[in-house]
Amino acid sequence: MVEHRIELAGGVTLHVEEDGHGPALLLLHAGVADRHMWDAQWAWLSRSFRVVRWDWRGFGETPHVPGPFSYTDDVVRVMDALNIPQAMLMGCSFGGAVAIQAAVEHPERVAGLVLVGAGLPGYVGENPPEVERLFAEAEAAEKRGDGRTAMKLMEQLWLVGPEREATQVDPVYLERARQLLTQAFRPLNGAEFQDGQWSAVDRLGELTVPVLLIAGGQDVPDIVGAARFMADRLPMVRFEMIEDAAHLPNMERPDQFDGILGDWLVTIGAAKPSGSKA
Repeated sequence: MVEHRIELAGGVTLHVEEDGHGPALLLLHAGVADRHMWDAQWAWLSRSFRVVRWDWRGFGETPHVPGPFSYTDDVVRVMDALNIPQAMLMGCSFGGAVAIQAAVEHPERVAGLVLVGAGLPGYVGENPPEVERLFAEAEAAEKRGDGRTAMKLMEQLWLVGPEREATQVDPVYLERARQLLTQAFRPLNGAEFQDGQWSAVDRLGELTVPVLLIAGGQDVPDIVGAARFMADRLPMVRFEMIEDAAHLPNMERPDQFDGILGDWLVTIGAAKPSGSKA
């Protein structure tokens, strides 16, 4: 594995990891984790791809710094710094939303998308009242400085799933996901996110690259709704549900996830069968 330090405007340093050879594949982590959420996929993907990952600003080892920024711009800057003219993007949750924006705004730079429990910029979904109550309680706990309660509610919503109990979830997965969740939130420190009003809802037809959509059946309902919305509108899409998984199916059900991903990569000609777990 090769490590890079990429300096961005404003004094941000990204600690970027890469491994393998072949077509570039960037792994964009979820907003409830950091780059290590892809550990289970890292080694086998590097047999067929040049895989690249880093922690977003405000996550893991990358703190926020004051000033305006765009996560989508950061993706392009990493590609430029590593001399990657085009890449496939695999993004989970918030990382999926960034991947969509990058593909719409920079179509010549994106060869394909893997969207895992992805947010869709501009999409407004609906959750049952009991799920909305959990979100409201988490927000209230955070505002009053009760970080422990807020974290527990976030764990229920995203790691366990709103319809399950923690006792129904594999304890090894849950403990690892908890560790990543604790690294997922850093103070804004004067940073100003610039992409919050951007929408892809009416631009999905512009995504003419192959897209794999994966959602967990135990995920928050509006995330599943966003996946179904995209599946009905994307020109070149395959949609797969991993029923017994929440928001991080690649961590919770890695064998099933890797099988789906590997089969799709072979089908679209992005990887040879020997590079797949399928």
